[in-house]
Amino acid sequence: MTLIRSARALFWLGATLALAACSNNSNRALTAQVGVDTGVALTTAGSATSLLTSQTLALGATVENASNTAGVTWSVTGVGTLENITATTATFVAPASVTGSATALITATSVANPAQLASVALIVLGTPIIPSTTLFPGNVNVAYQAPVSAAGGDAPFTWTVLSGALPTGLALNGSTSAATYITGTPTAAGTYTFTLQSTDTMSRVAQVALTMVIKPQAACVLAGRYTFLFTGFRGGAAATHVGAISIDPSTGAVTGEQDYKDPHRTTPGETLTSGTCVNRETNTGVLTLKAASGPLVYNFAATPPTSSGVDPDSAELALISSGSDSGSGQLLRQDLTAAPTTPLTGNYAFGLLGVNSAEVHIGMAGRFTSSATGALSAGLVDSNDTTALVGAALAGSVTAPDANGRGTLALAAGSQTTTLAYYLVNASKMFLIDIDPTPNSNSATVRLGGQMTAQTGNVSATSFDNSAFATPSILSLFGSQGTIQPTAVMSLGRLSNASSSAGTIDAILDTADQATDIASETFTAQSYSVTANGRGTLALADTSSARSFAFYLDGTANGYIVEHGSEAGSAGFLEAQFQGPYPSPPPSGIFPPTMQDAFVSGTGYPQASGPITLNALLYLNYDALSSNFINGSFAIDPATGRGLGTITESGVGTNACSLYIVSKSRMQMLRFGTRAIDGTIEYIIQ
Repeated sequence: MTLIRSARALFWLGATLALAACSNNSNRALTAQVGVDTGVALTTAGSATSLLTSQTLALGATVENASNTAGVTWSVTGVGTLENITATTATFVAPASVTGSATALITATSVANPAQLASVALIVLGTPIIPSTTLFPGNVNVAYQAPVSAAGGDAPFTWTVLSGALPTGLALNGSTSAATYITGTPTAAGTYTFTLQSTDTMSRVAQVALTMVIKPQAACVLAGRYTFLFTGFRGGAAATHVGAISIDPSTGAVTGEQDYKDPHRTTPGETLTSGTCVNRETNTGVLTLKAASGPLVYNFAATPPTSSGVDPDSAELALISSGSDSGSGQLLRQDLTAAPTTPLTGNYAFGLLGVNSAEVHIGMAGRFTSSATGALSAGLVDSNDTTALVGAALAGSVTAPDANGRGTLALAAGSQTTTLAYYLVNASKMFLIDIDPTPNSNSATVRLGGQMTAQTGNVSATSFDNSAFATPSILSLFGSQGTIQPTAVMSLGRLSNASSSAGTIDAILDTADQATDIASETFTAQSYSVTANGRGTLALADTSSARSFAFYLDGTANGYIVEHGSEAGSAGFLEAQFQGPYPSPPPSGIFPPTMQDAFVSGTGYPQASGPITLNALLYLNYDALSSNFINGSFAIDPATGRGLGTITESGVGTNACSLYIVSKSRMQMLRFGTRAIDGTIEYIIQ
């Protein structure tokens, strides 16, 4: 395991599963107050958030600044029941039988003010099972760690290889927890099959058959062509970096092209030579990009291959930093097989996040149609910059991509102009950054980073209407306000139950607004509309706020969004939520309590220089979320895919979180902020 820490950015690598996360006798909460609260303090006996079947757990709730002594009402969603209920206390009774583990979401709501509430996820551990998983392939002579964990059960556990054999050089670590890991350094390439068995203290047995591929020795687990986008901070101010690289499969040599911008310099279209990609262990390593302007170095955690023995298609990045430098990004496999040799042609939507020349956070979203000559038409754009744009006419031009998939995009709306560099991920998706020149080293300009995608329509290939929200959408908003920490303003939520005829939609929103957290803010029958070109509007209003949004869709329930009138410059993304079937279907509903195989997580579009996190081989195992330096638990709602819970991470501490399942290979998590820590949105991907 490796821990790399700077003053404002935190980075963790390794593959050891945090054993406490799955130990059935461990307390996942570290303080007396547990869960997510808005005006209600919720406690459990011993700060416990997990218990065995048939056990009971005492709960307490206190309304903050209460106007009377009416106390709270109690509710439970999921397994178990509540007994001995009073205005301030209740007792949770776990069910007598559970396979694996199951979750109960306990909510205490103030009688005097129902907007004040608190929730906590309790994990009930039952008969142990070991979920099937695909192990990340190893490489000869590269250190390897792969976690395997049981859901449920009563410690201590005994782990054995029941049949077959582990790859030469690897062994079980001897754990007596509900989690073990395969560790060592493989010495021989090949495909290995074996069965692991775990026996708990009650002699209950769980087994799983696994296959592991050991690949020949290589300099780097990444190989081939990739496109990347980084956003973060250099010298304490916003910076962006985008490019396309080729990694030699045998030597790890890196070549390619990049565009970079920080407050002091803009370096467009630089050639990359003599870079390196070097393994650290399992799916982690160091990526060094070298250009005439100087090197940039990233830690990476690669996602599991899409099939055994195939090179990873993506990775999460974190800047290896010094001083106030920090940031994160994504690396995606580049496919140029269908790349155009002429200017981009067709309908496109785009979204950009960043800062203006005064370091104030802003967002932008828009769309256009481009012709074979590169001229743009039917363009529209919205932004929440100091001089806002609302459905403004957009003109400009786009160039053809070069051999690395790089081209430029010139945009003009009213008196505002900008030049962007784009890098193709594939023929329908590209990363963008602003490359307008920096006048001098002491005069900053706008810095924007984001994405552009081809529009496919939901009515026809070129047309949209209100039925574009026939499927739910996960909404993420990134913003920042002020200069005194915490500054981040982050929201994660879900749009659902759209009525295309009435033009109404429901929403639930979780927000980390600097030092204020708002969980489960519910909006019912809110107004929305979608025009044929994919531009739409959305209004969210409740008793405390009224918010106005413009969005641009690239497909059904998917696209880019910007909030008008937002002091935090909030803008972000809409992602269509996959409605199944999932590999591990729940007993009822759509979304599962457990997700198959390993994920990788990293901070998405950081709005403050810390904390920045990167976690390799992360698992959502029957409501327990865990990796090498992280453990937590979530109550996943099978009807919505939304989870509420708590995360504890080395170096960061304990945060209340909300989690949304987006698809079989993607989740998003909002870490609520505190008075000392900025809230973040993290991408959890396969």
